[in-house]
Amino acid sequence: MNVLKKLIAFHVAFFLVFVSGDIAGAQNEIKLPNPKITGKVSLETAMLRKKSVRGFSSSALTMEEVSQLLWAANGNLPMDAVSGATSKVIPSAGGLYALEIFAVTGAETVSGLPAAVYRYKPESNSLITVNPGDNRSLLARAALNQMWMASAPVVIVIGADFNRMTVKYGNRGLQYVFIESGASTQNIYLQSEALGLKVGSVGAFQDSYVTGALKLPTDISPLMLIPVGK
Repeated sequence: MNVLKKLIAFHVAFFLVFVSGDIAGAQNEIKLPNPKITGKVSLETAMLRKKSVRGFSSSALTMEEVSQLLWAANGNLPMDAVSGATSKVIPSAGGLYALEIFAVTGAETVSGLPAAVYRYKPESNSLITVNPGDNRSLLARAALNQMWMASAPVVIVIGADFNRMTVKYGNRGLQYVFIESGASTQNIYLQSEALGLKVGSVGAFQDSYVTGALKLPTDISPLMLIPVGK
């Protein structure tokens, strides 16, 4: 009887730990508004108007705008009803999708979103907190002291897990990751223009400093920093 009680107690304790972990994870996840698939600006107009800027106003972005930007960077398309397959807004060699997208925000720079480094979760169109607090100045210093970046309400960081590509394609996979990153960058530019936002891009930075400042996962390499604002 004592053995049975111990087994029951063990399984109850295991269940509580498992459930509490799920609850903590759910509490840490911030659901974004669903992205829109139609807009008021044509693709051709967005291509014509897009440009890089180095200055932003103090106006905050909305959660809807952030959702749209991150979805454009690496979002999922609606699931196919027949095959159950999910494709993305960007192409990827072998459908391996090496990119990981992060958003760096300040205090009240996005309405309703605390200052933090967030990881974008495309399958649920949500955010996971990676590192709380305003890390925009640290990121700007890691980008060779380009302090204008710190005034952007949001800095989108395009990162990649190169192993997802190289495990299949070897060294050729490195090129495929950069191609994927370019597609994501272009999407962010076009989506920013369609939303009436300003955007810039930064490729000059020290990788290890960016990783350390933002506390990115060790398997993720930063590729592009894209400040967005008004």
